[in-house]
Amino acid sequence: MLGFGVIRQAGRKAWEDDCPGLAAQLAYFVLLFLFPFLMLLVAAAGLAVSDPASILETLTERVGGILPEDAVGLLGDYIDRTLRSRTSGVLLFAVLLALGSGSAAAQAIVKAANRAYGVRETRSFFKIWGISLLMGLGVTLLVGALVFATFGPEIGGYVQRLVGLPGVFLTFWGAFSWAIAFLVITFALAILYYLAPNADLPFRWITPGGLVATVLMLACSVALNLYVSYVARYDQVYGQLGAVVVLMLWLYITGLTVLIGAEMNAVLARIAEEKKGVELVREEEPGDEAEA
Repeated sequence: MLGFGVIRQAGRKAWEDDCPGLAAQLAYFVLLFLFPFLMLLVAAAGLAVSDPASILETLTERVGGILPEDAVGLLGDYIDRTLRSRTSGVLLFAVLLALGSGSAAAQAIVKAANRAYGVRETRSFFKIWGISLLMGLGVTLLVGALVFATFGPEIGGYVQRLVGLPGVFLTFWGAFSWAIAFLVITFALAILYYLAPNADLPFRWITPGGLVATVLMLACSVALNLYVSYVARYDQVYGQLGAVVVLMLWLYITGLTVLIGAEMNAVLARIAEEKKGVELVREEEPGDEAEA
């Protein structure tokens, strides 16, 4: 189903719809959304556990295989500073900022999805805003999947002690936790792809575009990590801003993979409609001959 022709059409359509430009817009608004969201996550962790600092430090250390080291250090410093200085007024401002920037990021995805399906936006402002909030569920699932996979060893050890399973259980649990995270990320993308376009689409738990976007997202993240570690010298070129530039680059590539997944779903939907039209014509031919 995902042959070379489909991939070529999706790539050409992504270029024609200016997905690289929309990915830059998406990365900017996600950057504005990311830090207020982390602040809220830190506050929630402080309410749920007695020592949120150690848990969040473990989280930032273990995502080093996915995020570039400079970006991990930037997020770690921010989380440590937030734990020391958060107040109720700052949290309120973080909520408002997260809602505003998250809505703007969602609208960038909506614009890209509408271009992919060739439809115009006719929904009201309030409906778009409500859809943006629902799309935030997809972002929450993405973060939850990352946390689940990151703390897989701790969760597996707790389950083993609770149920009394043998030690070999932990060997299978590592692969199982990453498989679950992969499926959850794909499901989160399916939510985004279903809500974003102004089109009547059936909801599918897993879409071809979501699978491709998930694979591309993980592969590009690892490749960028290796590139930043062994080739690029952003810290020497940009100085203290090097970590921010690396984080923006990662957000840009991740956003681009999400938009490419939407384009691929749109191409496959268009191919399915064309095939359905051909089948309908063939079914009508005998009847037409009989009438003649």
